[in-house]
Amino acid sequence: MYAIVQSGGHQYRVTEGQTIRVQRLEAAAGDKVTLDQVLMVGGAATRVGTPLLEGASVHATVVGDVKGDKLTVFKYKRKNRYRIKTGHRQQYTELKIDAIKG
Repeated sequence: MYAIVQSGGHQYRVTEGQTIRVQRLEAAAGDKVTLDQVLMVGGAATRVGTPLLEGASVHATVVGDVKGDKLTVFKYKRKNRYRIKTGHRQQYTELKIDAIKG
C-alpha cells in the first residue's frame, strides 16, 4: 500500500517503513506526526481525492533534523564589476512512515 501526501508545498509518494525528508517541521526527534493532506491511496483498490481524501492520514515518527547539501550561489555581471558568492543549506526533517490509514 502506498500514499501520496502533501507537506510543505511538496508531494511525496510514501510506503510503510520508508524514511523521507520533508521541509523542516516544528517537532522534536521521537515525536509522532500525522500528515492529513493525503491526495491518493493506492494498493488493491486505488482511491483518489478531489483534491484531498476524507478520513485518510499517514502516521510518521520524527527521526531528526538534517541539513541538505550546500548550494553555491554566484552572481556576476562583467560590465559593472558585480560579484557576489554566497551559499545555502536547506534544513529538512526526516520522517519514518509508520502507518497509512485510508
